[in-house]
Amino acid sequence: MHNFVDLAVRRRVSVVMAALAVIAFGVVGYNRLALELFPDITYPSITVQTEFPDTAPQEVENLVTRPVEEAVGVLRGLQTIHSVSRAGISEVTLEFEWGSDMDNLSMEVREKLDRLVLPDETTDPVVLRFDPSLDPIIRLALSGPAEGNDLQAMRRLAEKQIKQDFETVKGVAAAQIKGGLEEEIQIDLDQNRLAALGLTIEQVRQVVGVSNVNLPGGALRGKDDQFLIRTINEFQSTEEIADLIIRQDGNATVRLSEVATVVWGSKEREEITRVGGRESVEISLFKEGDANTVAVARMLRERLDDWQNGKLPPGHTLTVLFDQSHFIQQSIDEVRNSALIGGFLAIMVLLVFLRDFRSTLIIATSIPISVIATFVAMYKLDISLNIMSLGGLTLGIGMLVDNSIVVLESVFRKRQMGATLFRAAVDGTTEVGAAVMASTLTTVAVFLPIVFVEGVAGQLFHDQALTVTVSLLASLMVAITLIPMLSATGEPLPLLNAQGQAKEVKEKETRLDTGPVQFTLGWFSRLYDRFLTGAINRSAITLVVAFGLFFLAIWSLGGLGTELIPQLSEGEFFFEVKLPEGASLAATDRTVQIMEKAAGEQDAIESYYATVGSRLISGGMSVNTKAENLAQLNFIMKDRSDEVAELAT
Repeated sequence: MHNFVDLAVRRRVSVVMAALAVIAFGVVGYNRLALELFPDITYPSITVQTEFPDTAPQEVENLVTRPVEEAVGVLRGLQTIHSVSRAGISEVTLEFEWGSDMDNLSMEVREKLDRLVLPDETTDPVVLRFDPSLDPIIRLALSGPAEGNDLQAMRRLAEKQIKQDFETVKGVAAAQIKGGLEEEIQIDLDQNRLAALGLTIEQVRQVVGVSNVNLPGGALRGKDDQFLIRTINEFQSTEEIADLIIRQDGNATVRLSEVATVVWGSKEREEITRVGGRESVEISLFKEGDANTVAVARMLRERLDDWQNGKLPPGHTLTVLFDQSHFIQQSIDEVRNSALIGGFLAIMVLLVFLRDFRSTLIIATSIPISVIATFVAMYKLDISLNIMSLGGLTLGIGMLVDNSIVVLESVFRKRQMGATLFRAAVDGTTEVGAAVMASTLTTVAVFLPIVFVEGVAGQLFHDQALTVTVSLLASLMVAITLIPMLSATGEPLPLLNAQGQAKEVKEKETRLDTGPVQFTLGWFSRLYDRFLTGAINRSAITLVVAFGLFFLAIWSLGGLGTELIPQLSEGEFFFEVKLPEGASLAATDRTVQIMEKAAGEQDAIESYYATVGSRLISGGMSVNTKAENLAQLNFIMKDRSDEVAELAT
C-alpha cells in the first residue's frame, strides 16, 4: 500500500491524466447510454396464440389447444403450462425456469409447432414473448373532418401511407392499426336466381376463386433467349368481377351480375376506436427490443411533425394519445436532479463542518469522478439509465465522500504532527488505507450478491447493485490516489536517494494548531459531550432503550405493506369493460358510449379515448385479447397527481 500511494503522489501528471481519461470516457459512455424507465425485465414465459375463426370454445379446446399442449409440453426447463380457450382463439402459456435461454426455447417451440397438424381453418400459431417492453411506446389517433367522416378512407390512409412511413423510422418494429372500416369486395348472391339456373354457391365460389390469379407459367426458351411466363388475370374493378362468366352452355352464358350484386364495401367490424367520443383510427407503434425508447419516440415525433405540417389531407388530424417516453424522461430527470442536489448538499455539509475551502474542494472531486467512472462501466456492461441505476448512484453519493474524508483527516493529522505535505500524504493514506479498503469492500459485499439473485427482483435490482458497487470501488481508487496527490500539492517533491526512497527532511515543521479537525460546533459539541457522557455512565438505561427501539422496529415491520416496486402515477388510468360472453359489438359499444358521456362531464379530465372489441392490458401484445364483449376506456388528467385515484373511484 505504501509503495502504491508513494507512486501516486509522485506521478502527479500521470494521476491527473488518468483522471481526465476517465472523465472523457465517462462523458462518451454517458451520451451513449440508453434511457429507459426500468431495467430490461425478461419473463421466462412464452405464449402460443392460434386463431380458429367462428368456432366455439369447446371445439377450440379439443382441436387446437390440446394438440398444442401435447406438442410443446416436453420442452426442457418447463415448469408450468396453462391454456385459455375462447371462441375463435386458443392461448397456451409456457412458463420456464429463471435463467432459461428464451431465444433457443422460442426456436424449439416453433419447430414443434411446424410439425403439428391442425385444422385447415386455423391460422398459423404465433409464438409471443411476454415482455413489458412490448407495450406500444406511442399511440396515435387519426381523425377526419368534422363533417363527412369517411372511416373507410381514414383506414386506407392509415394502412397504406402512415403505417408504412412510421415503420421506416429506425428502431420501430411494427405499427398496428385499429378502428375504421377495412375495405373488401362483397358479392351478394340471389338465392332464388341461383336455384332457377341450377347453380350452387360452391360453384360460384370456385369460379371466382380461380379467375383471380397471378401465377408463374414456366419459361419459354429460344435458341439464344429465355423468357419467363406469368399468367396474370387479376381483377381491377368491381365491373370486371360482375362481368365474370359463371356458366356457359353453347351460346348461353350466365354472368355473375345476373345472380349477384358486386359492391365495394367494408368488412364486418371487429373493433371500434373513438377519441373524445368521436370515431377515429388508432395507430400503435412498437419499438425493437434493444432500441432506446426515448430516442425512438423523439424520431417518431419528428416524423409526426412532418405529417401534421402538410402531409395529411385537408381536415384530417393526427394526435398523440399516449407517449411512453414522456413519463420515462420526466422520471429520469427527477431522479437525476435529486442526485445532483444530493451531491451539492453533501459538499455544502463538508464545507460547513471543515470550514476549509481547499479541503472541501479536494474531497468534492471524489463525487463527480466516481460517478463518471461508473458511466464507463455501465456502458460496457450494457446497463441503461433507468430509475434503478440512477437510484443506485443517488444512494451511493452520500458514501462516495466517506473514504476521501477519512484519508484527508489522516493526512491532516500527520501535518499537525510536523510532517511535510508529501510525507503526510503518503503516511496518512497508508495508515488508514487498509481500514478504508475494508470499509468499502464491506459495503460492496452487501450489494454485489444481489447481482446473482434470480427472478424479477434480481433483474430489477441488478442495475442498482452494479452501479453502487462500481461507484464505491471508483471512490476507493480516488481516495488512495487522487486525494493524497492533491493533498501533497503546494511544495516540491523530495529528492530520491540511491535506494529510490525520499530523503529525510531534517528541519522540523511547525506543529499546526488550526485546520478542519480543530473546528468545534460550539453549543452542539458541548450538548453532545454531555449526552455521550450520560449514556456511558448509565449503560443499563442505554441498553434498555436500544433494545426497546429494536423490538419496536421489529413489531412495526408487521404493519408495513409489501410491493415489488412503488406505485407510479402517470396521470392516466383506464377502465376494462367486460360484458357477458356472447354480447355483440354493438351492445358493448352502447355501454362504452354511456361511460364516455359521463366522462365528458368531468372537468378534471383532459381527454379520453376508447377501444371497443379488444383490450390491451399492460404487458404487451401477448395479452391483447380481442372479443366483441371487451372494451377499454382510457383517461388522461389535466392535473397529473394523486387525484387520479379519487376520480377513478
